[in-house]
Amino acid sequence: MIMIEEHVPTSKKLAWSIGNIGSLAIGQASILLLYAYYFLYLGVPLSPLGISLVLLVYGIWDAVNEPLIGHISDITRSRWGRRKPFIAFGLVPLVICSYLIYTPPINDPIICTIYLIVILVLYETFVTMVITLWFALYPELTLDQNERLAISRFKEIFGVIGLILGLAIAPLIAGSFSDPMLGFSLMGLLLGIITAVCMLPTLFFIKERKEYQTIKENKIGFLKSMKISLKSKSFVCFILVQFLLQLSYSVVLSGLPLFFEGVLGMGSSEWAIQMLLIFCVVIPGLYVWIKIAEKKGTRYALFISMLCFSLTFPLVFLVYSPTTMLIVLLIAGFGLGGLMLFPTVLLSDVIDEDHTKTNERREGIFNGVSGVIVKSSNAISWLVLGIVLTIFQINRENISPSALTPLGELGLRILIGVIPIIFIVLGMLFLYLYPLTGARLEEVKKQVKELNEKLSKSSS
Repeated sequence: MIMIEEHVPTSKKLAWSIGNIGSLAIGQASILLLYAYYFLYLGVPLSPLGISLVLLVYGIWDAVNEPLIGHISDITRSRWGRRKPFIAFGLVPLVICSYLIYTPPINDPIICTIYLIVILVLYETFVTMVITLWFALYPELTLDQNERLAISRFKEIFGVIGLILGLAIAPLIAGSFSDPMLGFSLMGLLLGIITAVCMLPTLFFIKERKEYQTIKENKIGFLKSMKISLKSKSFVCFILVQFLLQLSYSVVLSGLPLFFEGVLGMGSSEWAIQMLLIFCVVIPGLYVWIKIAEKKGTRYALFISMLCFSLTFPLVFLVYSPTTMLIVLLIAGFGLGGLMLFPTVLLSDVIDEDHTKTNERREGIFNGVSGVIVKSSNAISWLVLGIVLTIFQINRENISPSALTPLGELGLRILIGVIPIIFIVLGMLFLYLYPLTGARLEEVKKQVKELNEKLSKSSS
């Protein structure tokens, strides 16, 4: 009989977790730089709101693309598994598209708009194939909560490297050339290559569970699968928390380059160093959050980390120099560590609960819907950015300390210091309603373990 593996060897933890370097490097760089690049550095021939609408179309496509590809992978049967064939197929196109999203034609607004929509749609499709389905492998690595926390810790340690690449090294590379398109396109190409290389250990060393492949008679249609997922109170609470948390984070992150440039007069090379220094706090903070989760539970630890993160936002109204900005970023870094760790664990628990109800492992559809939430929040954050820039009359010509009007400065401070608080407080309310904790969570773990033992017997 094949026994379900509870303890995961360190080599296996590392092989899967290395993928988070590429996942966060390419993803975080796009949140931080994509809007600022089109609006501020490249100067595409579109208004601030026009750029936002293009990126919103990209987010709408993602709302279809993520759960659909996730569902298709859920019902896929192959000798290589359910996820790995898609990951392997998507690697090279992802590298190409990561380069192309930073090379739009800027002479004609219509051609530029069509180009951006087509390339962003293709880029997002391959991001889903590679990163979302890599992430979908996490819940089946083990059922043990402590082992999942341990894997999550490895994932976030590598994730810190990814964040450093995406939030600090990427803007340094992009800002090292006098021609913005040359710098950013080179940056995009390098991030694509890094992502592809970091996925190779998963392809070569992670073996998917054969017993989790859906038999033909049990295949569930896409719409029915979506309906079942959205009937779960645990999942609905989770995606609302994830959406509001990511929306808060994305508004801050995508607005920071404009705040650095417009209020503090810092170039990308200068503020990239500040972004790098955040991780002096994030890395030790990860261990603190792990200890809190082990003693108090994942939901409690995530709630406290959200509280800590949100308390830093109002401090932006006290920032008038690079030094005070660095202090605020360092304070935010501590809460950021918890936000990185715990959503992964919560989603895995939700997938386990679904397993007890459907007798199927549907990581793809859950990660697909969750991916929609994350990516749509990014798109909405860019829409918020465009609205704020329009209302407060901020344009390419006045985004500097000498030219920025008092109204424009107020708009940037509200963007970073007020709007995110609204979203994160709402997220904390939904986290309070999240039911999968304590005795209920223990019962789900027990039921899933029994189901997996039956699956192992039937597949042996």
